[in-house]
Amino acid sequence: MSEFHTLGDEEYGGQGTFQEAILVGYIYGLLTENPMSQVTMDSSDRKVYRFGGYNYIVWFDEVYARESSDDNEEPHFSPDTFEVRIEDLNEDFDEELGDESVLLPVAVEGPYSEEDIREFLSNGDL
Repeated sequence: MSEFHTLGDEEYGGQGTFQEAILVGYIYGLLTENPMSQVTMDSSDRKVYRFGGYNYIVWFDEVYARESSDDNEEPHFSPDTFEVRIEDLNEDFDEELGDESVLLPVAVEGPYSEEDIREFLSNGDL
């Protein structure tokens, strides 16, 4: 992780590769499932986790579920980019809410020290 500093979506500073998308999901899983990990900041589009003396910023973005117009269409995957397709997210979908969406982790930044996080907060970067 320290080799890259940011993994995931290009919008957040990553390379946007399929491999990075997998790593983002894996790292997020480790941070959320490990009892030694602690959420220190939680907002609508990011969370900061403290783990092992370091801090990691996990960025989230909305992914909209849309029905496929052609069920026989073969998915096209490029080794350089990734696309997430979500179907049947919620059986109790509320029509009044409009398009169904879900926040997914799209990038992970870190490791940062406590001083780095305080500086981000004082500069308004977080």
